[in-house]
Amino acid sequence: MTNKYKKTSAVDLNYKIENSISDEVYFLLQALEHINAMHRLQLDGNLDLGLENELYKKVIRSLETGANSLKNNDKQDFEDQINNISNGIYDLCSINLKNDGKEYIDLILGKIFSLDRNNSMLYAGAVGLVNNNFDSVIERYDKKISLFFKKLPLQNGDRESSFSNKIPQMRCIDAFALSGELNIRHKPICVFFSGNEYDSASALSRLTVFINLYIIRFQIISKQIAKEVISDYSIVETLDYKSIGKLLLIWLRGHDVGHFYGSDLLGEKMSEFDRTYLILHELKSDFISLHNLRYLRDDLLNGNQLNMAYIISIAEMFRYIRRGRFFHYPDSASAFLTYSLLRESGSIKFYSKTKKFNVDFKKLEDDVDDAIYNLLKIFADGNVKEAKKLVNRWGDIRELGEKPLPDELGLLEENDIPHYIDFNFIAKEEILRNFSFS
Repeated sequence: MTNKYKKTSAVDLNYKIENSISDEVYFLLQALEHINAMHRLQLDGNLDLGLENELYKKVIRSLETGANSLKNNDKQDFEDQINNISNGIYDLCSINLKNDGKEYIDLILGKIFSLDRNNSMLYAGAVGLVNNNFDSVIERYDKKISLFFKKLPLQNGDRESSFSNKIPQMRCIDAFALSGELNIRHKPICVFFSGNEYDSASALSRLTVFINLYIIRFQIISKQIAKEVISDYSIVETLDYKSIGKLLLIWLRGHDVGHFYGSDLLGEKMSEFDRTYLILHELKSDFISLHNLRYLRDDLLNGNQLNMAYIISIAEMFRYIRRGRFFHYPDSASAFLTYSLLRESGSIKFYSKTKKFNVDFKKLEDDVDDAIYNLLKIFADGNVKEAKKLVNRWGDIRELGEKPLPDELGLLEENDIPHYIDFNFIAKEEILRNFSFS
């Protein structure tokens, strides 16, 4: 039976903000409130250009007021960043607030593409503490990119047409405030943006991960799904916070760079907003991420960590499937198609007696290779017919996900695991409250 009511879990998040800089942080949060106002007006259809400009000027004035309390180079650096966005931004931008010369807090603001709002560009914002704990993981992964590239079954000529220097810079923050379209029920765990340069918009040169929200989402939702339905759950049962973050980032980084692998004649024949095209792009990236994991077994994923990474990836796959609405959400559709391909090939099997999914790790790698070859070929050939055939292979993707999950996947709904998380950002509320009484 499918749960009609999707549960939300409440989580308190608290971070210590240095007292010496709390006043400046208040004005970052005030800027987010103006972003929130613009977002609400957008949803109501009442944000005309004049009002938008007026509110954006309030954002800038809030930031300028915050800069007044900074000292020396920190102040000059912050003012320079404000000046760069004072006349507007292309999509999103990131501003860093330094504390004694050290990058301390990121403010992200602007507009994001929203699938939930008819593909509209809507105002959004976030504030978070810079988290450098995973920088070495990202750096070590990126050093392997050329190796991953060589190991892929690319078609002739694809090597030259693929990226190399287009990979977005990845950065982690611990978010402690969200605004606008980032503060929706299903909260994103990362944002892509162009770095405030129109010419780089197509490359999306920046990626910021809300690593705290990402890890907590896994702990509360995906890990519990794994406990209920994956037979090899025990190998990830005792993973600590930082280990989970490492494994999630490795998968996400692989998915991120996977979007840039191979030539894309398909994109020349289909709109970049076509749901079939978007779904296949997600599917290609999901499989490339899985493919790359094996080449980290003597590095980032030594010992049993490779199998841990596979289980974490599959647990995330089930979480996306459980979200449903496949045609509406390309990432959920990709998860469903990934499962269907791996189930059909036999690397994931469901045992009705135990009500568990079993993963054949060796066969998984072979099946991933086959799937990648076929996907890269569809993109390289620009084969629209095969693209649509694959997306609808297990039923009309427009209808799948709008109904109860098919077959054994219905098991994913037969539990009390939350679908959403409501974060209570305590540090944000304390700064706003303390400043109002100061």
